[in-house]
Amino acid sequence: MLLSARPLRDVSGVNSFEVDQVWETTEGNETSLYFQLIDASLDRSSDGFSPSGRRYMPAASSSLSVVIDSLDDAKRITRYASQPYAQDGSIWKLDILSTDAGKVKGTPTLRFKLVEGSKVTYGSLKGALLISEVRNCP
Repeated sequence: MLLSARPLRDVSGVNSFEVDQVWETTEGNETSLYFQLIDASLDRSSDGFSPSGRRYMPAASSSLSVVIDSLDDAKRITRYASQPYAQDGSIWKLDILSTDAGKVKGTPTLRFKLVEGSKVTYGSLKGALLISEVRNCP
């Protein structure tokens, strides 16, 4: 398995969302990132699948920690994602807080650690989060 995720937008229910390529936010804004876990080794775009990757349903008691990476170790954000819909364990939500301002900017990589009982799987998602820097207006 090759653990990754696909960004979701306009999420209002387990069957009501759009697949997106990138989340965009501005530094200091609170936002929730919704995503669907996928096995990126299956249903590849080179085989004609769009979106690529097959939805991955982890065990019910799983936990998922996410690191929003930064070159500066002191500025990395690490927190647990939550499952907003009990009916679909592939959908997860990660909150970006206003207090995260100044920690990460640009297009950080998201690194995942999925724990399903004694099984631990790691994955990543590159270039799917764009955090714009706040600049003071004249």
